[in-house]
Amino acid sequence: MKRIFQLGAILIALCAGMVACGPSEEEVTKPTPVTPVKPDPQPDPEPEQPSTPEEPATGARYYIEFRTGGAHNVKMTKIGTNEYELNLSGEDPYIFSTLFPEDLDEKLTMVEFEYKYTHEIDALQIFYALKGAPSEASSEGYGSQPAASSYKTFKASISHFRRAGWGKAGDCLRFDPGNTGLGKMWVRNFVIREMTPEEKQADDEAQAEEISKEEMAKHLSDYLKKDYPSSVSRVIVTSDDVTIEGTCGGDGTYILAEVTPWQDITEMTEFPYTTQVKDKSFTISLDRIAKGREGIDYDRVFSKWAVVKVEGDRQTLDSHGRYADIVAAKSNPAAVPIRHKKGLAAGNHSRYFQDFDDMDIASITMNVLLNGLVGAEDGGSWKYGGKGYSIGSGWQSIVDQITREASLRNIVVSAIILTPTESAYKDPENTGGYYTMPNLTTARAFNMYAAALEYMASRYNSTNGTHGRIHHWIMHNEVDMGKDWTNMGNQPMMRYLDRYIKSMRICYNIVRQYDQHASILGSYTHNWTQSDGEYAPKLMLEQTVAYSEAEGDFRWGVAYHPYPQDLTRPEFWKNDTRSTVSMDTPYITFKNLEVIDAWIRQPQNLYQGKEKRILFLSENGTNSPSYSARDLELQAAGGCWAWKKTEKLEGIDGIQWHNWADNKQEFGLRIGLRAFADGSFRDLDPKPVWYVWQAANSSKEEEVFAPYLKTIGITSWDEIHYKM
Repeated sequence: MKRIFQLGAILIALCAGMVACGPSEEEVTKPTPVTPVKPDPQPDPEPEQPSTPEEPATGARYYIEFRTGGAHNVKMTKIGTNEYELNLSGEDPYIFSTLFPEDLDEKLTMVEFEYKYTHEIDALQIFYALKGAPSEASSEGYGSQPAASSYKTFKASISHFRRAGWGKAGDCLRFDPGNTGLGKMWVRNFVIREMTPEEKQADDEAQAEEISKEEMAKHLSDYLKKDYPSSVSRVIVTSDDVTIEGTCGGDGTYILAEVTPWQDITEMTEFPYTTQVKDKSFTISLDRIAKGREGIDYDRVFSKWAVVKVEGDRQTLDSHGRYADIVAAKSNPAAVPIRHKKGLAAGNHSRYFQDFDDMDIASITMNVLLNGLVGAEDGGSWKYGGKGYSIGSGWQSIVDQITREASLRNIVVSAIILTPTESAYKDPENTGGYYTMPNLTTARAFNMYAAALEYMASRYNSTNGTHGRIHHWIMHNEVDMGKDWTNMGNQPMMRYLDRYIKSMRICYNIVRQYDQHASILGSYTHNWTQSDGEYAPKLMLEQTVAYSEAEGDFRWGVAYHPYPQDLTRPEFWKNDTRSTVSMDTPYITFKNLEVIDAWIRQPQNLYQGKEKRILFLSENGTNSPSYSARDLELQAAGGCWAWKKTEKLEGIDGIQWHNWADNKQEFGLRIGLRAFADGSFRDLDPKPVWYVWQAANSSKEEEVFAPYLKTIGITSWDEIHYKM
């Protein structure tokens, strides 16, 4: 999406996700691409003769005219009535329309245009700019669009933007045809028009669905806040059964309802899985496995349990749902405390493993594309819930190698669980993006997801070096920017967060059986109170605390990405003007890490009210815009600041530098510790920041760091620390 350069943190996350575990040693000279691979340049198609296009179907319409002012990597030529040739070149091409001279007719609620382009548009985005100013909050990403040698039509409803006020005099739109411009593109008949009756009917149905989503979001907010009369006080899961304890809040008839991950507790008016409650205070035991439930052998370890009041034919929720408090262990590995805070992001290369030793690395992140490890339900060798799944031997060998190398060095491993959009894990409401929220809408879809996590947890929990160990689990990527990184379509925050909490709970209730010391970490960008187009991490985290209070706490933590506000600019100490030392700061970057440190240590945010949750800075780094001496110096100075700040903050448990090595496909960024071949650099040569990271937490730290005080403009590292 075009958010990449404007939002910063999501840019690097692409490498953390798409470059699964880093390039192999044989592939290192050809970095794994992080955007869809482009075909080799093809000859431009012969442009059609300029002509006055035939007038489309009847109905009100407004023809968009493009202007050259403000365009980026786009050269525009008008070749006919409502027909343009766009010469696209470089990253992030876009062009603006002229400003509307007067308000658009309110009936104009559809955008449509025709285009020709020999390349795929990898990420079409249109900004519906109020008063000519584009913003993510008023934009729509339309995913990839196919190459077209003859004119192809694109159209989409924009009724929600019109209802939000766009289309007044002085407004305009910005057309962003993909992440990278590759030659000539032809566009004609770009209109804002009236809908056809069929389109209007479909749009009305979509609007009704949006209203339904908003209602569910409100129900969830009310549910978390509500003081219910009844309660479920404890849930104990043994190897054979589940025991639920609770209290009914009054007289009358009550049932104990079991709510599965594919059900939505606030939307249920009838609960299909219930047990009669006979006493006001009750203890009920049930078999752990519900055989043949909706096509699977369902493990009740994943359920939450609630008291429901029955009045005639009416069933009313009378308590919060509660997840398992205690789950029987299948293995009991000893805790592996992190030795110190210095870590690395994902990689897979002999030199990467050598850096474990040369830099004294204590923690790493590891990317796992779930569909590459455990495939769709196909009767394969891995059996779970009565179904069989295939195992991806290639991915398994990669994960085996990384966890084994880490285990031999007592390195803490955090696995980043990613579900690509083009996979069997795809959520039915997914509308694109690089990754999807896992599908938890049916029993079979849930079972496949649980099967994959069970396979991983059962395999990677040892310390004997056979397979190594995953110590912590980072669920998906940068969920506050869900449309790009954990896509579930357009969602109000609470509906989206509810699904995310379910995903985290599923993982936790599997992992805790194999490793009682593991945490499940939520992944967030450098946004804090700022919601760049989607959700604000601070609010999401506060609501996660509310879920824990309502439904029983679990061992979750935070994987934060405190990149500079603008990833391309390494001098965050000068540039990050919206990263303030306040709990209401829009952004948290290296400049103001005190904020996230203070938040994780607040009493109301502690695990079970007494234990600090894990906080990793799991993806972050400073950029060297080029390999000039000055840019490399600024990048290294940022590395010094990041380490010195992190080292002093007790709430932060570790920082994993991203990237281990620069990647030519990473939208022009050079954010790694090692270089790619360019100028005097050979592939994987260490950059100055590599030596900074090597010296961190060593006897050479002060000596290596000292020259960078002048770069930043300070005389002592004490000057970078702030009080909350």
